[in-house]
Amino acid sequence: MLAWGMARSCGECTVCCTALAIETLELRKQPGVTCAHCTVRGCGIYESRFPICRSYFCGWFGLPELDESWRPDRSGILISPRHDGIPPQYEAGEGIEFLLLIGEAALAHPPFIPLLRALLESRTPAFLALPGPVGHYPARVFLNDVLAPAAGDPATLVLVLSRMIRSAAGHRFEPAPPP
Repeated sequence: MLAWGMARSCGECTVCCTALAIETLELRKQPGVTCAHCTVRGCGIYESRFPICRSYFCGWFGLPELDESWRPDRSGILISPRHDGIPPQYEAGEGIEFLLLIGEAALAHPPFIPLLRALLESRTPAFLALPGPVGHYPARVFLNDVLAPAAGDPATLVLVLSRMIRSAAGHRFEPAPPP
């Protein structure tokens, strides 16, 4: 459904530099911990940044369907491609993950529910992720099977998502290995 490939400038957005875990030989950092190379203006080593950073594909950065309001530091939503955890009955080899950096408040971002509905209706695998405490992996859930019955009604969709987000309060987040 979505066409990856557009390129924008990150500007001052550095959400990925803090929110994501990086576990490579050349760079290791836990989720929720800001990368040592991150500055208030962006990556301090952008031109020579690590391969993992060069290859990361931010949904806002690369999806032309998403306007400026989707920039992660503005929307509170970090969108990433997702390749694993997709049930075999879904033909798409790639899904979309929404990391809700601001929790339930992200549901109020006006284009979020219409985009999620379109993904569900097109059977594009969609995942919801909620950040854990600093140094812990996010909680993740595959949304399609859970939300398919509610996809036709935006109000019901918001209600079900809100309940899912609130129920994550008791989740036991898995700690990431130390850097």
